[in-house]
Amino acid sequence: MNQYVAKVVCVGAVLCAFGCAQEKLEEAAKSVEITLRSGDVPATDVPVKIIDDAAAARAIVPLASNQSLTNGLPESLYTSFFNALDPVPGISVAKTDRDGKATINRLRSQHFIVAQDGPRLWVAAATEARGRKLTLGSESMGGRRALDLLVAQPAVLRALTTAALESIRQGKIDQARAIARCAGSQSLLTQVDWEETAALLAEAEHAIQRKDYDGAHTLAMRANAVIPDQPRAKKLLQQIVAEYGEELRTLTGHEGAVTSVAYSPDGKYLLTGGEDQTLKLWDAATGKEILTYVGHRGAVTSIAFSPDGNLAVSGSSDGTLRLWDVASGHQVQATAGLGWKITSVAFSPNGRIVASAADDNQVKLWQLPNVLPVRSLTGHGWRVTSVAFSPDGNFSLSGSEDDSVKLWDVTKGEEVRSFRNGLANVTCVAFSPDGHFGLSGGRDKLVKVWNLDNGREILRLAGHTQPVRSVAFSHDGRFAVSASEDGTVKVWDLSTGKVFRTFTGHTGAVTGVAVSPNGHNIASASADGTVKIWQLPHLVWPHVEEVKK
Repeated sequence: MNQYVAKVVCVGAVLCAFGCAQEKLEEAAKSVEITLRSGDVPATDVPVKIIDDAAAARAIVPLASNQSLTNGLPESLYTSFFNALDPVPGISVAKTDRDGKATINRLRSQHFIVAQDGPRLWVAAATEARGRKLTLGSESMGGRRALDLLVAQPAVLRALTTAALESIRQGKIDQARAIARCAGSQSLLTQVDWEETAALLAEAEHAIQRKDYDGAHTLAMRANAVIPDQPRAKKLLQQIVAEYGEELRTLTGHEGAVTSVAYSPDGKYLLTGGEDQTLKLWDAATGKEILTYVGHRGAVTSIAFSPDGNLAVSGSSDGTLRLWDVASGHQVQATAGLGWKITSVAFSPNGRIVASAADDNQVKLWQLPNVLPVRSLTGHGWRVTSVAFSPDGNFSLSGSEDDSVKLWDVTKGEEVRSFRNGLANVTCVAFSPDGHFGLSGGRDKLVKVWNLDNGREILRLAGHTQPVRSVAFSHDGRFAVSASEDGTVKVWDLSTGKVFRTFTGHTGAVTGVAVSPNGHNIASASADGTVKIWQLPHLVWPHVEEVKK
């Protein structure tokens, strides 16, 4: 009896198992009636394909490799996408009848139904069928629906990942990113980002080796934009600044051209003069405007700080010389109108004398604090454009449109030596830190270095494409800085006579340039209405030992 029961149970189990298997087989491969609708209207004569995820992968990967599919398949690709889909073998492409229906045989749960007719695309998973029927309406339509459904399949994701990695290997970063976005994989996008930044930074490092600092800076900034605050990018940017310098900030506030700029002796402030008839005091560290000095009735042409930084002097096209209290912005003294445009002003090193150059072909010396005339230095045959004091205050240097530079004995009021600048007007002059050399710029677009002891031109610096408007020495005399109407500021290595660095960024003529007291920065004034502060390359920074001397 027990054996009989056991046999019955065994046979029953086998039959049950066979029945369940048969039921599953029937569920896996069955006939399903498909209905396509476009709104409330049956979609007739529309081709219908049955595909698997491998077919979907083969169609999607090429599309994702050639364009962005972030917003789904664009309508313009519906036809090419549908044509690229390989139907499941053994299941022919069907077409809907006049009721929008088509019968699909041998449909399995892992299959997908895709139909397309012009601007209409339907996509559904076989598992969406209920009771051997499946209606595809507006909820099953569109390129976003198609991509969301198919890209979620493991085979499609694997194919997209493989394609993205291959694009990375080939250096096709944009293509890899488009594929990763199509896959919707944040981890893959992150990998693409890292690969892109690594390539950009490697290229930036090679650019630095070639001394292509502008290119290196662009590449490093692009890498930093992809993945911010990378130590490697930060190190590269620091290296670029150290070797090449950079623009630190732009000061805006003048209405019209800025004509001149000067650093305070402690380096904390900048003073500027402009065609708007004002002087402005700025915080050099922040670029914030502190005070505006009002009083001139013509364009301010030149400015200078006193050695202690408490006073400032300005000259103007209104023919006056004005003395200002820096802290308050109040006018301390002013000359009467001299009848001539003042072109340049300078403080003596002891702060007791101010020199001015003007259109009357003279350099005038003025006693402070009352701004009383001391003497005139005469000898130029045309308007004097620039004046500077020697470091010891015993001499002054002037440049003129008579094409000459003159060295004067300030105490005696006598001309010591004259330097001929060919047939080119001299626009600006400066003394070297040791007082033995002079620097001039001219309408001939050249910067020249003069030996003041023997009157010889010892260096001619060519590179500007327009007249030079302002010149200065670095504090240890190893470099010169020039500003030009070509919109650039150039740093010159005087040991080689070559341009060491060109700063670009102004959109108008650069009218004035000043070196900061610590020698690390320069400030430039421009006809574009701005003042820019630039950090000099570290190699230009003065040697500590030389500065102490």
